[in-house]
Amino acid sequence: MDGPGTITWEEFLGDAEKFVQMSNYISDGWDLRGNKNIPGEVYVVRRQKQYIYNNSNNYTALENNDLNFMLKKEDPFEATCPIERPLITEHHVLWSMSYSVPVLYFNGWKSDFPGINSISMEEAQSFVCDRELKYKDLSQAIHPILGTPFLYLHPCMSHELLQITSKSKNKLVSWLSTVAPAALNLKLRPEYYQLTI
Repeated sequence: MDGPGTITWEEFLGDAEKFVQMSNYISDGWDLRGNKNIPGEVYVVRRQKQYIYNNSNNYTALENNDLNFMLKKEDPFEATCPIERPLITEHHVLWSMSYSVPVLYFNGWKSDFPGINSISMEEAQSFVCDRELKYKDLSQAIHPILGTPFLYLHPCMSHELLQITSKSKNKLVSWLSTVAPAALNLKLRPEYYQLTI
């Protein structure tokens, strides 16, 4: 499927490579994985670890990102003595062969180790800091390349978002900057916007 509101495999791959080059230049941790010779078999990934602490029934970030979400307090002792806890987030950007658009898969773990004490879909929905984003199509699905469960934003709205940003020199960055707030507070550094002009 080609046309306005879509991105071809070649465009996705080119935009992803430029995105990762910029990430390497600014030391932001994004990486390109998979087989570039097979359409749909490459994805861009970043894993981050940050620390959160309990502050009057809410957890607040101490490092890396400014997280504006709340997790439920599990220990009454924490109300008087905040405890730092790790939070690992992992974001994957893939290309959907069916929709010809990028798709954002992500996971989060309230743990020192990925795969342990994962963020639920309900918690992930409560993390959306921009309530007017109206990107409600958050689901859980099997990652098409890795074969493991991930949360993801359904690609149905991506067509509209790509139409809005059709003049961008890097559609992947323009699209990602639009959907990022809906995925565990993913933030893009300003340097990436240089790729779009």
